[in-house]
Amino acid sequence: MFKLLFISTMLLAATSLNSSSWELKKDNDGIKVYVRSVEGSSFKEYKGETVLKNTTLTKVLDVIFDIENYDKLFPDVSKQKVVKQISRYHNIHYVKISTPWPVSDRDNVSELEATVSEDGKSAKIIVNAKPDMVEKNKDLVRISGGKGHWELKENNDNSVSVVYQYHGNPGGSIPSWLANSFVVSHPFETLENLHKRVEK
Repeated sequence: MFKLLFISTMLLAATSLNSSSWELKKDNDGIKVYVRSVEGSSFKEYKGETVLKNTTLTKVLDVIFDIENYDKLFPDVSKQKVVKQISRYHNIHYVKISTPWPVSDRDNVSELEATVSEDGKSAKIIVNAKPDMVEKNKDLVRISGGKGHWELKENNDNSVSVVYQYHGNPGGSIPSWLANSFVVSHPFETLENLHKRVEK
């Protein structure tokens, strides 16, 4: 996913002091998407928020960690595989991202790890790019770095609140204006797909 140049493609600002204020860019179908500039980077950070109905924290976690079906969750993912399964909610995985011509296709290697609260009602999932853990393909541009997270909270009405946030560099020679054009559509489509997969 060219828009997934941001699923495993992002450098999260070290602190909020290094970022500008969030700007709401889209509010539709129960999904809100915010973006902000990050000091020292020409690529914007995004944050998507939504509430999933009639579900549980465990079900949402299982969908986010279902690497084999990432092409059904993230826009433009055309290939995916688990590189190393460390535990149920901790892995290293690979994705290939199909991009529109004339931009070269990308690939990305990421570590995905969840920490679940003692009461089982909330979780935080950290995503870190691990570009050197899989041999590079000369026909693809490797995402050079990225960091982000998911925040999940199970509510008393059988719903789960979700925050999906990333910032990073897609690598290669992509103009920042072009990459930034996807920082709204990527999180929005991802959360749309999450609704479909969790609430079906």
